Amino acid sequence: MPTTEPQSVADHAPPAEPDWTREFILEVGAARSGTNFLGEVLSQHPHLAYWRRPKYVWRYGNAWKADDCLTAADARPAVRRYVQRRFGEYLARSGRERLLVCTQANSLALDFVNAIFPQGKIVHIIRDGREVAASQKQEWQTHNKMFTSKGSRPPFVSLVARRLREVPLADLPAYLPEFLGTTWTMLTGSQYRYSMGPKIRDWRKRAASMDRLAFAALTWRECVTAAREVGRKLPPSRYYEVKFEDVVSRPEATVPPLLEFLELPPAREVDEFLARQVDRSVSGKWLTRLTPVELEMIMPIIGDLCRELGYA
Repeated sequence: MPTTEPQSVADHAPPAEPDWTREFILEVGAARSGTNFLGEVLSQHPHLAYWRRPKYVWRYGNAWKADDCLTAADARPAVRRYVQRRFGEYLARSGRERLLVCTQANSLALDFVNAIFPQGKIVHIIRDGREVAASQKQEWQTHNKMFTSKGSRPPFVSLVARRLREVPLADLPAYLPEFLGTTWTMLTGSQYRYSMGPKIRDWRKRAASMDRLAFAALTWRECVTAAREVGRKLPPSRYYEVKFEDVVSRPEATVPPLLEFLELPPAREVDEFLARQVDRSVSGKWLTRLTPVELEMIMPIIGDLCRELGYA
């Protein structure tokens, strides 16, 4: 009679994580909170490869979801494999040791991120909600140029081409209306064009029923609260909060502890970039950019969180 070998526990164990995922780094933060600036600072480190805002890679298999509030249940095995593969390929092409990814939308999806990278590190950058609202207000008046850069903005055609390279072909129909709408507002210079940032739960209904500055304030609150709620359940070795105001006002005291958390040695390239690029005047602009009426409108939404964070 043929015998059947008993199966070991290992035969039923989930596949081992690729080695590189143990040192994965994600930066999150609400829109206009300094995520791009901090990403640029950290990207100067010679050990790090940097991928700025590959939102559509994260949303593989979940493209038709109405918001960015992905959960651990959305990190199905095929999704997990795809995301890890795309980021792993990017890291391999870079020739660097570790990967840093910046994705604002994942402020609302840290449970999802944790399910895909259960050993990765998360950096959450936080900025005064009043500054975020003031920055959003200015952002609504700024449009990309089709073929030339405008400030830190790349040409629109370059931005669209980069985004399309991130989107799996099967997911493209889900994003076509968004791409077309962004193109239309850019071409027409519409005064209604504005960056909402991550899509909070029920965002369409809430945006339609609120003043857009109030909605921007609400989005900031939801992003900061959601990220802190998940992050503070993680081990201290995996989650780190840093304030944008501290990065720009005293980088010499703020950046070294962050590098230590990331288990990165000091780097001359980071220091030189900070010396060139830090603008210490960016804080406090809400005082002149927001009217008393606007402050009266948004403070009931964000005031308690601003006070909790030490801003008000």
